[in-house]
Amino acid sequence: MANAKRGGYQVAKDPRTGIYLARWWQDGRGVKRSTGARDLAEAHERAKQMYAAAISGREQTDRRITGELAPVVAKWLASIEGVVSVGDWERCEMTFRVHVLPRIARIEQLTPASCEDFYRARLRQVARSTVKRERGALVRFVKWAARPGRDLINGFEVPTMPNKAKGTKKLEGRDETEITRDEMLAICDALPNRSRLGHPVKQLATLVAELGVRFETAQKLSVPEHWQPGSDELRITSEIDKEGVSRSHWLSPRAQRALGGAARGAGPIFGEFSYYKTLRAAARAVIGDERAQHLSLRDFRHACLSAIEAEHGIQAAAYVAGHKSTETAARRYVLPKQREARAALESLAAKDRTGHKPGTWAIEAESEFTIPCDFWQTRRDSNPRLLPPEGSALSS
Repeated sequence: MANAKRGGYQVAKDPRTGIYLARWWQDGRGVKRSTGARDLAEAHERAKQMYAAAISGREQTDRRITGELAPVVAKWLASIEGVVSVGDWERCEMTFRVHVLPRIARIEQLTPASCEDFYRARLRQVARSTVKRERGALVRFVKWAARPGRDLINGFEVPTMPNKAKGTKKLEGRDETEITRDEMLAICDALPNRSRLGHPVKQLATLVAELGVRFETAQKLSVPEHWQPGSDELRITSEIDKEGVSRSHWLSPRAQRALGGAARGAGPIFGEFSYYKTLRAAARAVIGDERAQHLSLRDFRHACLSAIEAEHGIQAAAYVAGHKSTETAARRYVLPKQREARAALESLAAKDRTGHKPGTWAIEAESEFTIPCDFWQTRRDSNPRLLPPEGSALSS
């Protein structure tokens, strides 16, 4: 125990309850907290943790508002439900449920320092762009909850991310698997009509290959809300789209057969199931074990939209993908391809640019390389150079 005014904390028992209190000075004011313990050793341990959290900035000294953070987050999510897109709401909900609340459980623990701790922890796991989206959810929540008149949390300025932080890229081998449209359709043909558990994996993969729809969106398709048997039009509503973009797609005969084979009357067409094992087993016979190891329907979506962009431009690809901005579509689907890079290098290697074999460089015309006699008449100092004409005359 140390002198509270000189630094450190003090522990004293409350004579009314027998519970020990922790006291210290911070920012020119006295702070007093209950340890909640009647045992002196336990009280010292809790007081040490409370003091360390307070002076490090990971716990607010202004404790006008305290309590669990989860109920406040639930109120915020309820207030934005129906206002933002389904995909945006789901990202915000997952950010707090999976990443924020396990680290910051109480209102008084939500501080600039704890936010920076959150950034550092997440940057060791995911890319910078992912943490930027999660910080955006934090900023929106703090502004909403700390607004005057609402005052659900103690307001503060959410810190920015470190400028040079790069984060952690995806694990090796889990990058995008590049496939061509012919390979994609061959994989669809190799799939069984139903998986071993009776799921329409072939129909789902065919629809993604034809339209480039997200797997999460395809799971929510239903009859008759989005498609009616025999129709050549698929309606994607804002409620089932990640970006909240409603649009209609023309269905090719192949896509119509896929929907007709999966639909079983009114209700969900595909539903929720796992397709990875069935898809990759069929893909091994087409593209080999190594490329099929991490294949997913996201790769089908990328292959479909990349083919659309190459044939009909970025605007068509952006509409099919459901992107509001062509810049977003270009950033995701107009990417350097390993296959194209290899073809370019092989093309360069096949060209005979010089007309000479290695090691056979020769002077074709000696007259063009005649060395003047004055070349050797140089000054013998640290900077050898030709003598001026008058110098040469005098020396001779």
